[in-house]
Parts: sequence; structure tokens; C-alpha cells
Amino acid sequence: MNKIGIASVAAVVISGAAFAGYNSKTADTFIDGGNANVMGTFTGAQVAAMRGVSQRNTSLYATNWTNDSNGASFTTGNIASAGSTYGQGNWAYYCASGAGTNPSNYKINAARPAGINAPAPGQALQIAGASSTTTSRYLYQDMSAQWAARNAGDNIAWVEYDQYMSTTASTSGNRTGGFLYGQNAGGTVGGMMTGMTLELGTAGTSTKQRSVFGYAYYTSGTTTGNYRFKLSDQALSSGGTSPLAVSGGWTKQVMSWNQTTGEVNWYYSVDGGATYTGFYVNGSGAGLDVAEWDFYASQATGSTTANAIFGDFTVYATPAPGVPALGRACVG
Repeated sequence: MNKIGIASVAAVVISGAAFAGYNSKTADTFIDGGNANVMGTFTGAQVAAMRGVSQRNTSLYATNWTNDSNGASFTTGNIASAGSTYGQGNWAYYCASGAGTNPSNYKINAARPAGINAPAPGQALQIAGASSTTTSRYLYQDMSAQWAARNAGDNIAWVEYDQYMSTTASTSGNRTGGFLYGQNAGGTVGGMMTGMTLELGTAGTSTKQRSVFGYAYYTSGTTTGNYRFKLSDQALSSGGTSPLAVSGGWTKQVMSWNQTTGEVNWYYSVDGGATYTGFYVNGSGAGLDVAEWDFYASQATGSTTANAIFGDFTVYATPAPGVPALGRACVG
């Protein structure tokens, strides 16, 4: 891949201390990393080739919210009975207090919203909350056992999912998306191996409307923590054009983390996966192990329930493109 546009990294703490472990559920705590490095534009086939779909990669977890790769089936309604209690498909939710602690804030919808580039019909995941109370909500799945059981040499984690953007604009800096957390063998050090959020704040606030950010457990100088990197940021009030669907539609998000090198890649597509815009940073948490995936919604005044709806979701473990993993049989 031809990588251009090296960005400078400014270690500016946005919200408190850096992340200290994946169980902390502190996606709102991050360091501003400035602009991510730009890779350019790719076809869906090129992104698939980088992931190595022609190889026998390992699906750590996959779901369309009707059933999943572990054999679980999902029914419409609440996904769990209480916070931090594993429910349907071994998913659990967490919210510290206030709006978002009710089980009905984490549910399976019978149908996905119609809109631009909608994925195949089916059930969807919704994370909802009151539009008048600031709160952060997480729905999480433990993936440590699947990562430990992956094929030898499959040291790149890939995540793909569909996310819906409401027709209703937010009036505050709301974030929705997801994060792949990692930790060391003792569980004392960890962070966001990779993550992406769609930012729904109104133009003119600190978070611009309908923007995209990538997250990585990164070191700049002597500061290590969860960094947020700008992938796009459009001030619509000053004539900018958002890269995301602004009339109700779906964004495909793809990201990867290389355990060996620590390289993180982010890609997003607003045309149903025909083309992707790609970005990267180097040196994010090399040597750590995948621990957990969290879907995330941080909503405040002006948010709507449709701001956090997710479609198909898959986490893979793959070898480097074109390099067969140890123990794999030749195919073909």
C-alpha cells in the first residue's frame, strides 16, 4: 500500500488520564492525535484482498443479529436482563448511571432502517438513550478465548460492521461506533487496539457534524494512551461536504490491527462497499492480545435512538496478505 500524508501527533489530553485497561469502559477518555495518515481510496475488492478473503482466515465472531457464529439465535427485544449480565449471544451491557442503565436501551430490532446503501434485510442492534441526559453506553463481547484459539500466524485482527446514520441531525457532540480492546498476559496493560466513531455534533461545536474518527492505543513521545485521530471533519456551516450519508443511510466501517507491528488501518465506505477511504497509524499496542469488542454510544441533548443502529458485524484473525499461516492446508 502506498502510504502518504504523514501527520504530526499532538499529545493533548481531551478528557482525563489515558485508558488503563479494557474493563475500565472509558471510551470518552482519549488523547487528541490530530490527523491520521492518509492511504487514499480503495475499491471494495482491494480492501477484501488486503484482508485476505481468498485465504482461509479465521472468524473470531460474526453476527447478523438473527444468529451468530457461536450458534446463538437472537430474538427481538432486550439483549440482556441487567447491566454486566451476559444475555443473548453472550453480549452484556454497561452504563455507569442515569439514562442507559435500563435493559430496553440495548435491544434487537426486528428490521433494519431503510436508507442509502442499506445492508441485506434482517434484524439490527440498537443502543438507545434519553435525548436529554448525557451518558455513555457499551455493549460488549469477550473475544479473548477466540483470539487465543486462532490459527498460528493469524496475527492481524480485522473488524467490519455496518452503521446507520439517522436523518435527524444531532445538536451536540455525540459519538457512536465501536472499539476492539487488547491487554497483555497479566491484564494490567491494555487499550483500544483499534476503533472508529461517527461524530454527530452540530457544525460550530468542538465536534463537527457527521465526521469520522479512528482510535488506537498509541505512543507519542513518552505518552501512551488511547489516541483519537481525525479521518474526516466537515464544518457544514462553512461550506464543507460531509463524507457520510446526510439523508439517512448506512456507512460500512472496516479496521485492522497488526499484533506484530502495531499498525492500525481504518477504512469507511458510504457507497455500500464499492469504494473505501483509508487511513493508518503505526505502533499501536504491538504484542498485546485481543480481549474484547465494545459497541459504543455517547449521546447527549439532541440525540436520537436511530443514531446507534448496527447491522452485520464480523471480527477476523488473518495472516499478512499473501502469507499462509502455519498449519494451514493449501486450498485449490
